[in-house]
Amino acid sequence: MTTPLFSRDRLTWLLYTLTVMFGYGVGLLGPAMPLLRDDLDINRTVGGLHFTTLALGAVLFGFFADRLIRRLGRHTLFWAGSGLVIVGAALLGAAPHPAVSLLGTALIGGPGTAMLTVVQATLADRHADHRAVALTEANVAMASGTMIPSLVIGAFVGIGIGWRPGAVVPILIWLIAATRFRGLEFPPANPAPAPGQKRRLPRPYWFFWGGIVGAVGGEWSLGAWGAGYLVDIAGTAEGTASLLMTVYFGSIAGGRVVGSRLARTFSPPTLLASSAGVAVVGTILLWQSSTTIPIVTGLLVAGLGVSMLFPMLFTLAVETAPEQSDTVAARISIAAGGSVVVAPLSLGAFADATSLQSAFMVVPFLFAAIVVLMLLGRRAAGRPTPQANQR
Repeated sequence: MTTPLFSRDRLTWLLYTLTVMFGYGVGLLGPAMPLLRDDLDINRTVGGLHFTTLALGAVLFGFFADRLIRRLGRHTLFWAGSGLVIVGAALLGAAPHPAVSLLGTALIGGPGTAMLTVVQATLADRHADHRAVALTEANVAMASGTMIPSLVIGAFVGIGIGWRPGAVVPILIWLIAATRFRGLEFPPANPAPAPGQKRRLPRPYWFFWGGIVGAVGGEWSLGAWGAGYLVDIAGTAEGTASLLMTVYFGSIAGGRVVGSRLARTFSPPTLLASSAGVAVVGTILLWQSSTTIPIVTGLLVAGLGVSMLFPMLFTLAVETAPEQSDTVAARISIAAGGSVVVAPLSLGAFADATSLQSAFMVVPFLFAAIVVLMLLGRRAAGRPTPQANQR
């Protein structure tokens, strides 16, 4: 039986569009933070709380987003969650006090995660024969969204209007999407379990869930401390180091673009194992280097490897329980959000106790562990190890 070709319908384009919007909201904090700190006269600790609030919102909503989907339906939760994201962006952009900006980041992180849960579950159901492709393209949309704020804020500050108008962009994206796509129907939510019945995710799922902890932890550790590594180890100027980090983030976005094409030919286990191997090579090159060019090369290679880890792990996770796609997506938010909170903080504490170079030695092991967890998950599911996709 021939598998139909992957096709992006109007609902798919809507999901991608508002994933870009959510990515913009998440990415807004990074370039805005130095300017927000100056505006509100807050220290680095209070500034860092904004990132923690964002990630904790994702963890909190990961516990019950699937129940919200069953209660409200995917359509309602998608539009309500995305609407609260633009409220959060507006509060962040207009904040006269850190309490307001913290509330804004909480709305971006929490309801935004609920919206993203709907996006991932809907794509997994809508494109069951091509989940890997659809989920990778959604990650391309997310990565693209996170990269745009630095360009917008840099341009706005450059022309003298300040960073705050940059917070209007998610509102414009939402309004355009609502105008063009508002009436579209979503696939129904997963049915609730029968009274007295407990529905549990299968054992193989948790191996892939654990892989996501390692993948997101490694990705964010490199993103959070890569510039510091260039400064401490290679003696790169701080401004130059921040600029060079665009190589890492750009390679993740580019890797996902290419990966969305590779996912049409190769199976998720094959792409996952290959990507983890590339990430290990990149981080080892980074760890063993002490000059700028080899370190940046390591970041480039690591970014290419990192790019496909999350979408392939998500694909494998949902394949263990396709009838529970809402719950699968919600629980993965816990893994991702928790890892964003814990991994960079733990690596920083390890670096304080030893050195940043010693701390970075942990990252290749995180990526290598993903392959082990993937093999264990495939074995628990009674499936063969990686092979080419014959679709």
